[in-house]
Amino acid sequence: MPMPSGGVWPPKGHERAYLAYRDWDAWYVGDAARLREVYTGRGSDGRPLPPSQWTPGGGGLFGRISRWLWGAPQNPNARDGRLHVPLPADLAASVSRLLFAEPPKLTCDDPASQARLEQLAEDGLHQVLLAAAEAASALGDVYLRPTIDQEVMPGRAFLTPIHADGAIPVMRWGRLTEVTFHSLVHIDGREYWRLLEHHSAGLVEYALFRGSPVDLGVRMPVQAHPTTAAVAGDLKDGVQYTGLNRLAVVRIRNTGPQRAWRNEPCLKYHGRSDFDGAEPLFDRFDAVWTSWMRDIHLARGRIMVPAQYLDSNGPGQGATFDADREVYTTLQAMPKDMTGSGITLSQFAIRHVEHKATLDEIRGAVLLHVALSEQTVGQEGDMAVTATEIESRERLSFANKGARGGEWTTGAADAVEVLTELEYAQFGTTTPFRPYVQMSDGVSESLETVARTVQLLHAAESISLETRVRRVNPDWDDDQVKDEVARIREDQAGGPVELAPPPADTLGALAGNEPPPAAGAGAEDGDPDDEEATAA
Repeated sequence: MPMPSGGVWPPKGHERAYLAYRDWDAWYVGDAARLREVYTGRGSDGRPLPPSQWTPGGGGLFGRISRWLWGAPQNPNARDGRLHVPLPADLAASVSRLLFAEPPKLTCDDPASQARLEQLAEDGLHQVLLAAAEAASALGDVYLRPTIDQEVMPGRAFLTPIHADGAIPVMRWGRLTEVTFHSLVHIDGREYWRLLEHHSAGLVEYALFRGSPVDLGVRMPVQAHPTTAAVAGDLKDGVQYTGLNRLAVVRIRNTGPQRAWRNEPCLKYHGRSDFDGAEPLFDRFDAVWTSWMRDIHLARGRIMVPAQYLDSNGPGQGATFDADREVYTTLQAMPKDMTGSGITLSQFAIRHVEHKATLDEIRGAVLLHVALSEQTVGQEGDMAVTATEIESRERLSFANKGARGGEWTTGAADAVEVLTELEYAQFGTTTPFRPYVQMSDGVSESLETVARTVQLLHAAESISLETRVRRVNPDWDDDQVKDEVARIREDQAGGPVELAPPPADTLGALAGNEPPPAAGAGAEDGDPDDEEATAA
């Protein structure tokens, strides 16, 4: 796919994906206004319909739309009481933390390459991977692009994530061969300015377009807009050469295979979002929460009293009441016609048990859809448990992490490799290398648990001092472990450990003389003196 010259946007073949991205983005952002905009007045294919068909008498759309909380047309004269719970955003964040709650371990055999990895960690590589994993969970794919900006990081490159709804990929057999990144640089009413970056093997082509929300429009010079003018200074005829013989972009999918688009030629290799298929559950979750909050609103205690009990502004001036007063509901009746003292209490029940049980069931269905255990999202409390108990309770989450970890292990290694290749091509500084990436297990035993385990193994005489030190300090290298072992032995001996000198005849043997005789043996075989000594 070459750089487009204009036409509809997004390009033909990608419309279905971008309709889904619009929905998933609305759930991910969690803005009620965005959800109303996305779901109000849409047909069965997800496309907007004319406002004349939003009502029951306008074509029968109400039969389908009314099943969605956020799709039901709202009375403009009434207050919108619909509430949104950020369950989708919490799910994406939970998936990201499951993968990268702790920084992954990146290692390399070469000391210089290892130093560059440590510099990448200082530059915020962990935070980049954490944010990229969250975006991939919400949208299905994420792209890692090595970027060079001399004003931000002079002399080196850094990784930047690009979300799936900002890319038009071209894939062959599931492998990324080309990709066009697009971003809005300016919006003026219906006028949209877009910057496109077309990445192919060895080069990046830039183009600026002025169009509309659904049309790319006409191509403009890159320097025509102040936002993109800085990019134009580094280009040659709108092209930037990377110096690589391959694509300088890495795509990482969330999970797969893609179910909904498996027969779409342009989309069948896309990753699958964790929101895909869970949108009705998100909507029902908001509906139950809204109903629960409505119960609380309707169940506010009211005391009904005769109008004569309240303050009057005088003849012809009406009556007023203080909204903060507990007594404000009036009845047009004489006190003698009311039971008791004429005061009646009204208090409706709050169906909290039924609402909470329904929310728990919906949440469980969503978590099963995403393959997460309930404890992963904090539904089991924060009681003190061992690592074994955590693994047992979060078995589903750990299986999920193992399945997704392979994508991120390979993707992170590819991204660092491409970054070092780009640095070598542009600056000639870093020798390209591919790191070893090890994901954290996500379960850390408490120091008390480790100490108890080591103590039991030591009492059973089945663990050495060096192994004990390594077990308590798994992050230490060999030199640190040896130093600690020496200090422990020194403390146990009550001072510095001094080895006794070997016997003199052993020193002679080490110097090359004859080996010392065995204990009780004579200096020479058959010596009469030895025989007499033996006989005696």
